[in-house]
Amino acid sequence: MSQVIHVFADTPHHYLPMQQFFELQCKPSCTQQFWVKSAQPVEGFITYANNDELFTLFNSLNKADNVVFHGLFDMHIWKKLLFNPIIKRSSCVLWGGELYRHTKPGRTLKQRIVHVLHALVIRRFNKVFALNPGDAQLAKTVLWRKNVAVLPYPLIGMKVASTTTPSEFSEQQPLKILVGNSAAPSNNHIDALNKLTHLANSNIQIVMPLNYGGEPNYVSDVISHANALFANKVHAITTMLSKQQYDALLNEVHLTVFAQQRQQGLYVAYAMLLMGKPLFLLDGTSSYSHLSTLGFDIYKTQKLTKFTFTELAYLANKQESKNASLMQQHFTEDALAPKWQAMLQNLHE
Repeated sequence: MSQVIHVFADTPHHYLPMQQFFELQCKPSCTQQFWVKSAQPVEGFITYANNDELFTLFNSLNKADNVVFHGLFDMHIWKKLLFNPIIKRSSCVLWGGELYRHTKPGRTLKQRIVHVLHALVIRRFNKVFALNPGDAQLAKTVLWRKNVAVLPYPLIGMKVASTTTPSEFSEQQPLKILVGNSAAPSNNHIDALNKLTHLANSNIQIVMPLNYGGEPNYVSDVISHANALFANKVHAITTMLSKQQYDALLNEVHLTVFAQQRQQGLYVAYAMLLMGKPLFLLDGTSSYSHLSTLGFDIYKTQKLTKFTFTELAYLANKQESKNASLMQQHFTEDALAPKWQAMLQNLHE
């Protein structure tokens, strides 16, 4: 009997909930295996320590087995895949970082060669998926792939507190503003912080998860800049959080500000919408375009400087029930499980 093999990178915050989602909510009528890059054993997964071990696993598969890569950033894997017969039975879900690396101005010759290699690999995959229509169109443009389907990841296991925003703000309860979702420079923290400077004397707290995805020097610069603008009103998170701790943090904050110029941080964005909390995105991103088209009320980061503290506090207390309802329709596990099951079943058949 054929199998579907899910291949993940070393991203526990992603692969652990996704494995449960595939096993419990959208299981196809075939066996599934879950592979992850890890130096340590991971319950429920077959682990590989490096690319040589990964391709040894590929060589052990039957010819009827299908592979789904969930994110594929490593160009060393691309090189091995390009002439390996497994690629014809492989599909991939493109993440934002994979796509937008090829749109940066002033790329070097090496970066352009990597771009061509990536495009050649993507064109040989059986199926390719993007997380929203804007990214799908970008994949067609920059990776020269004619057919790119849209299949979002769901918001998995997000526990919403019964009361996610207080009825009023006080010295003990400042307006908590989440800035960015990681330490990656693509978060453009400095730009986001600068757009909040008019609130420096108001009762706010700037919350910044800076615990993965960035270099120490960048993290240090962001924290220094935030402290210079907001003094003791900054809460920088530099240690990794468990999913439970992260979800608790998202329940505590009152609104989120993203200054990323691309699709990024969808888990945070979806959590804000599910809880009816204000979400600020740059209006040129595929995330803003897609969510707005679906009817979500999204605020423009470019206009953040025009919002007073009173107006932001009002939005935080308002709780947007329309956004919560739309999330239930489009991006929850229940909404997306049938679509993922159909995709996996199609690969099997």
